[in-house]
Amino acid sequence: MDRRVGDKIQIEGAYQYNAYYHGKKAQRFWHFAKLEEAMKSLEIKPGDNVLEVGCGSGLLSYFIAKNSEVKVTAIDANQAALDFATQQFKLPNLTFTKGLLDELNLKEASYDKIVFLEVIEHITEKQGEEILKSFFKLLKPGGKLVISTPNKASLWPLIEWSLDFFKLVPNLADEQHEFLYKGSILEQKGKNAGFICSNKKQINTFAPWLATINWKLALSVHKFEVKYFKRFGSLLVYTFTKK
Repeated sequence: MDRRVGDKIQIEGAYQYNAYYHGKKAQRFWHFAKLEEAMKSLEIKPGDNVLEVGCGSGLLSYFIAKNSEVKVTAIDANQAALDFATQQFKLPNLTFTKGLLDELNLKEASYDKIVFLEVIEHITEKQGEEILKSFFKLLKPGGKLVISTPNKASLWPLIEWSLDFFKLVPNLADEQHEFLYKGSILEQKGKNAGFICSNKKQINTFAPWLATINWKLALSVHKFEVKYFKRFGSLLVYTFTKK
């Protein structure tokens, strides 16, 4: 099996942090909306044991750990990201660990929630299938997995080309993204791993670009997209449940 262990270019450790707090308004809103909907979909409860795979600079894990009586384990293969996250976010219930999921000896059926945001597109299709099976084993019965990934059946391929052409972000095509998903493909692969797809959101179609004009308008459009957009949203945020 082809095994991709990292991007072909080096991503700075603070990339997601800087995008969320200091990026251009469209970029900031993209990350804000993604984290906001992921948090809602996870439905964190006191006592939850949470795993984030591909945590990057650690923002989401920090948001979960600081607001909840939970235990959070965040893993990533990028040492620069972990160095940043470890220095930036210090909480007694938050642990950052270096490694790839299949290299770590994690206990099966030990997690209530797993989150995997904009990572699955960075690995091969076969690796994606295998990691979904691993998530199924790691979750407790009734546990939830939340995945976000760009939607191939949307304007995303054009957005990705534009971002690369104008060099607005670290190069995405080939050097970062390996396999893009449509909602139907992601849902089917989750089912093949044993999951039930319990919630489907498609976001970030128009709202991030409207944020450059007016943030409040973007928030209103975002709420509309979450409620009514069932196809062609630029970002998939899907929840899978282990019954």
